[in-house]
Amino acid sequence: MSSSSADADSDASPPDGADLPDGRDVAVHVHVHLAVTGAFPLRVADLLFTDQAVVIPEYELLTPLFGIARSGVDAAGERARGRYRDAGVAGLVDLAERVHRLPHDEVAAVRLYHSRVGRPKLAVVTDSGPPYAYRIHAPVDVDGLGSALESLGDRRGFDVERRAKIGYSPVASLRRFVAGR
Repeated sequence: MSSSSADADSDASPPDGADLPDGRDVAVHVHVHLAVTGAFPLRVADLLFTDQAVVIPEYELLTPLFGIARSGVDAAGERARGRYRDAGVAGLVDLAERVHRLPHDEVAAVRLYHSRVGRPKLAVVTDSGPPYAYRIHAPVDVDGLGSALESLGDRRGFDVERRAKIGYSPVASLRRFVAGR
């Protein structure tokens, strides 16, 4: 996989010769289901930590009135769950409106935010630009997720930072919005 930032923000279809394997045989070490960006329109995604990369298919755009108020996050999650069950990573990539592919050597750290206020947040920090940040809307064992990410990070060369706070900054959110993340 190329290490240019253009590849990280590619369209939903992988380019010919991309290193992302097809079908259900992709080894997924950590799968975070039903994660949502914090900038409007909200983008619903899954984060898949595979052998080669972190693959983030963003499969639904939601607005506050027509998406969130009408259970759009849950409906999008059900569609994605079914697609993943039937076709694996390739099914989610096909479903997605946009896919970020971040080779492990481009991932500097993964930050896991957890506090008593708000949903857990996962941010994939790269060497260039603002992080790819998502609130996790699916039920999640945050300690188990942190341990799984730490184990993978040890093998793939990225740090995992656990932070006991909400993980919200209006300035950082604006930077992610401007960068399309």
